[in-house]
Amino acid sequence: MNDSETPNISLAKDAIVLGEKLNHLPTQPGVYQFKNGAGEVVYVGKAVNLRNRVRQYFQKSYRPDPRREAMVSKIRDVELIVTDSEVEALILETTLIKKLKPRYNIDLKDDKSFPYIVVTNEPFPRVFATRRIIRDGSRYFGPYTDVKNMHASLKLIREIYKVRSCNYHIDDESIRKKSIRVCFDYHIKKCEGPCEGLVTRERYREMIEDVVHILRGKTTALVRSLDHRMQQASEEFRYEDAARFRDEIRQLEVYNNRQKVIDAELVDRDLFALAAEGNDACGVIFKVREGKVNGRQHYYMTGVEG
Repeated sequence: MNDSETPNISLAKDAIVLGEKLNHLPTQPGVYQFKNGAGEVVYVGKAVNLRNRVRQYFQKSYRPDPRREAMVSKIRDVELIVTDSEVEALILETTLIKKLKPRYNIDLKDDKSFPYIVVTNEPFPRVFATRRIIRDGSRYFGPYTDVKNMHASLKLIREIYKVRSCNYHIDDESIRKKSIRVCFDYHIKKCEGPCEGLVTRERYREMIEDVVHILRGKTTALVRSLDHRMQQASEEFRYEDAARFRDEIRQLEVYNNRQKVIDAELVDRDLFALAAEGNDACGVIFKVREGKVNGRQHYYMTGVEG
């Protein structure tokens, strides 16, 4: 056998080994690492079902993509790490990408991996999810490793408060010039129409501060404040405002009842837990606000032995 035949034999062996692995993939969530012939990791990904996701890369029916095809042509091996949940897979994927910096990963290469909720620094602030932090005076809440919890918070905010969802820059000048018109959200009572000056800046700011209380987990204090405002509005015969405050209180109480109480003292705490095995560890922070679990963050660590 001459030397020119050696690479072909090696490739054939790699293909057989890879094919065997693809035939015996687990169906649990986890992280997969594609390696080239030199054993270097060229791509890291996560999956709810490892078997379905990994096999997609090697199926002809999969959506054509030159970048994907170039990557697949270099794959000689796949390494799996099974996790207990999709959330854990996301966190582990992020950790591995930061550590290994695989050639074909274009996302999650910096510290903006997890999303935040931002309250923008504008005359009429917006509230939305983002992975970019801009130092312009906006307020950021997070990061949220539990994205489901983040979306639940945003959904609650949008159900209770009529915070604008548009991307326009709205200020006194734009209102004076009438350069922006109310959109469909206003007509379905999802926005109070700040673009046309239909809500005062003071009223809108009050609404935003209530949103900030929710994002900080201060819902009990917010309910007390709303109850005071409701009583005051009723005494001043502002019955529409009183009814609005009443409805907001009811929705917040439903939200409060869904949260798990773990501390009868109803205080704010950050609880830390750490589990280590060999050179690897996982740290968890539980955010307890007013005695209730308000969120959690996971961190995977290496190099902890000793």
